[in-house]
Parts: sequence; C-alpha cells; structure tokens
Amino acid sequence: MNNQTTQIRIGIDLDNTIISYDNAFQLGAKINGLVGKDCNLNKKAIRDLIRQRENGEIEWQKLQGYVYGKGINEAALFSGVFRFLWLCRERNFYIEIVSHKTEFGHFDLKKTSIRNASTNFLINQGLLENENPLINKITYKNTKKEKINYIKENNFDWFIDDLEEIIFCNDLEDQNGILFSNENLLIEKSNKINAQSWDEISQKLLNNWTLDEVKGVANLINNQDVESIEKLPGGGNSAIYKLHLSNGHKAALKMYPEISYHNRLKSEFEGVKFFQELGIKNVQKPISFNTSLNIATYEWIDGNRVTKYREKELNAALLFLNELNDESKVESFNNFLFAADSCPRGQDIEMQINRRLSQLKVASIKYNELDQFLENNFKPLLKEITSWSQASWPKNEDFKIPLNKNDLTLSPSDFGFHNAIRSQDNRLIFHDFEYFGWDDPVKLISDFTHHAAMSLSSELEKLWFSGVSEIYGKHLIGRLRSSWPLYGLNWCLIILNEFKDEVWNRRIAADDSKAHFRDEHLKTQLAKSKNKLNNLAASYKNKHYW
Repeated sequence: MNNQTTQIRIGIDLDNTIISYDNAFQLGAKINGLVGKDCNLNKKAIRDLIRQRENGEIEWQKLQGYVYGKGINEAALFSGVFRFLWLCRERNFYIEIVSHKTEFGHFDLKKTSIRNASTNFLINQGLLENENPLINKITYKNTKKEKINYIKENNFDWFIDDLEEIIFCNDLEDQNGILFSNENLLIEKSNKINAQSWDEISQKLLNNWTLDEVKGVANLINNQDVESIEKLPGGGNSAIYKLHLSNGHKAALKMYPEISYHNRLKSEFEGVKFFQELGIKNVQKPISFNTSLNIATYEWIDGNRVTKYREKELNAALLFLNELNDESKVESFNNFLFAADSCPRGQDIEMQINRRLSQLKVASIKYNELDQFLENNFKPLLKEITSWSQASWPKNEDFKIPLNKNDLTLSPSDFGFHNAIRSQDNRLIFHDFEYFGWDDPVKLISDFTHHAAMSLSSELEKLWFSGVSEIYGKHLIGRLRSSWPLYGLNWCLIILNEFKDEVWNRRIAADDSKAHFRDEHLKTQLAKSKNKLNNLAASYKNKHYW
C-alpha cells in the first residue's frame, strides 16, 4: 500500500452509482405483476411504463420499497466499481459512501430497513466489514438537502453521483464532481466531469496502474509468485502484461475494460476453456481469473505477430473456423453468451450503425471535419445502402425477425490475423476472444473482409469467400449480398471510435505511448474511414462473393 502525505478523500453516491438495480427492478416488477414475464427493460423504462398507469406513482414507490429492501439481492455492483475501489485502497485513499434514503421504504408494511439491506449488500460484495475493507465509511441521510449539506461540510476532493441535481447543485458549485451517466453530455464547468463508466472514472482520477499494483493483483490469482512484470505495447482495449513467474514460466495477464453490455472475461476465458476441453489446440490456454477485478491469465506464447499472410495462413484460419463451427452443436455451448454486438436480425445491423452515429454526436461538435464527413458523406450513403439492402433482402427471410438458433454459429467475432501469433514451431495460434459468442455467420464473414486491421488482396478475398461458403453453406449468399455493405458502413464508424473520449481513454489505459498523438491519430482514422466509404459506394452493388 502506498502511503501519501495528504490523503485523497472521495465521496460516492450509492444507488445507481455503485449499485445497479436494472435486474432487480425487472425481476421485482415481474414478481409483483407489473410487467409481463418476457419483460427485458431497464429501471428507467420500467419506471416510465408503470407511471403511465392509474395510481402508477404509488405502484412505482411500492416497487422501489421492495427492490431496495427485500429484493436488493438481485442487484449488482456496476462493472468496474470493485477494481476502482481496490486501487483506491492500495493508494490509501479515503472512500466514503453518502446516500440519501429513508430507513424504511414507502408503503412497506413489513418495515424492512432499506439502509440495513444496502449495508448488508455491500458486506456480501466484499466491500465492507472485512480485514481490509474497500470502503472506509457509509453515511445515510434522509433527504437530498441533508446529503448536499453533508457533502459541502466534508469537503471531498471528488464526489461521484448519478444525479445532475447533486453534481450541479448551486450549494456544491466549488465541489469537484463526476456525473456518472451514460448520456453524452457537454459540461462546461472546469471542476465537473461526465463519465459513462467506472473505467473512465478510474482513468480520470487514478490514471494508469503502476507495475507494482498490477503485480499485486497478479499475485492474487496465480499459484506461483510473480517475480517481474512488463507491460506490452499495442493493446487496443485490454491492457496486457507479461509475467515472469517464480517457477521460471511466463504468462500473459489481461486487464479487461469494464463495460456493462458484454462480459469480455467470461467470453474469452470460458470460451478457450471449452476449446481446450474439446481438443482445439491452436488457442492460448487459460490459467486463472478473478471476476471482481476483471482480470485473467493465459499461457505465454513465444512467437511473432502475423504481419504477412498468404494462402497458407488463410487456410489455417478457415480450418480453425471449420473446427469451431463443427463444435457449435456441442452441449457445452448451448447457453453460451451471444457475441458482442451480435446481429441475429438484419435490423440489428441498422440499429448498431445508428447507435454508433449517436455516440459520435458529441465528438462531431468538437471536430468540425468529422461533422462534415458524417453529414455530407456518410449519412447520404447510409440512407442509400439501407434502402437497397432492405429491398434486396432474401424474400424467405425477414429483416426484423431473428434467425433461428440453428442458423447461428459460434463466432470469434474480432477474428483475423491481427489476433494471431506465429509460434516458434510455425503454427498459427489464435487469441483475443473477448467478443466470442453466438452470431450470424454472415457477420463473421463480412467483418473479416471489412476489419480495419486486415488488408486482403483480391485473390485472398476470393479464397476467403470460397472457403467460408463450404463451412457455413452457399445458401447464405442472399443475406451476405444484402448485408455486406451495411457491415462496411458499420466499420466506417468503428474506425472513428477514438473520436469518443471514453474509447480514447481506454486506449491510453491499454497503451499510454499513444497519449500525445491523438490529433495525428484522429486525422489518420478519418482518412481511413473516408477511403472505406468511397470504396463501398463504388462496389456495393456489384460485389462478387461466390
């Protein structure tokens, strides 16, 4: 633990900042007959739905009392909270939870203490009342006003809350604040910050982990002591470290980004574990993991990056996919996750493109050249291609209806030679299965050719399309022809990801050598996106597949 002359004091709200209630409200609403059994809405959507009814506000308050009390065990910590608090403890920061909630819930005839329920939840999550707790103190107040006064009196270095009325309160004008919100907000006050994830909060307040700190978490999950550690450059999302162990062996440690919509650790670690059990050998072997800290270790592969690839390498990739597709019917994978950003419907591709456009909206305000490109070039072609794709969609399939499970495959998702190592015995070892899961094979086929890290010659592209047609079936030609240009448009936007602050911060956390070259990098990425868009416009109607 690092001792500091002046102890940093951080105050944090509890509900919807540390504790996520989406699952708890969904289950509670079902139990109380307020929504249907197939409901899949978040807390805000459930609230809005219930409030529309007669006596809806009372029903909503009753549900709140249930969820914050008896139903709290169905809640969860927000992704990244535990790791943030763990590092704060290592740096000897003072952490205090300040929450406004009454002792008992509204209309709760059983008088369940929601304060005790919250405290017990934090204890069960390993944050309180152990030998080395991650939280120093928890304080409850009855009202927002009392909470605001307490924050002002205690002069925290930073206070983190999901409510704008707390962070931007006039009484807390001088308080450094972080608004925890997934909205893209432009905040003009110098002492106020918007963060969409706990990874982003960690990057803003704690900066990068030191090697000693990473060594500390590595020692928690390995049977062998870590003698030395080095950070590897080039990580796009996950920070990757090389561990030298006391038994003379080496291992790779991955520190996954904390995102809520896809469990990267689960996809990769469980995926390669199943691969190993099924005898698929050309992947990294899993060693150990810790879900709270969102880290895992894998065997170290001595070898080189695959920078040149020809027919031999392409055949190795096809052989791997063929083996994986054959294993898609194995019972072990029946309930496995969907791939990240999976598209079992044609409509999902369109929705993903629109989501990415929306995420770039704030960045386009700051970067005029980006705004001009999106408005004058991208959006007109998007309208044209979307109309063409829907009109040419196979008549026996529905653009808006998901494919049957039998029509899906297990997809590495982020698949290509950029995620392969040429081992010392000249084998290709595939790695990085963070997005692995069930998906439409057409997405895998399309992404391989569109991927920004790939550069296939026309000859290799023909071999690729021919090879995958044998693996997944030539009947896919109609859906591939109709959706390939949409996936291309999606990649035009993926290339622009670093314009988004939260993505750029994640890149820097993985590889801080990029920190001083953002403007130069963004200019390059915009040029790549423009070039790809121009190529799509020229080729999408007469593209040859098989």
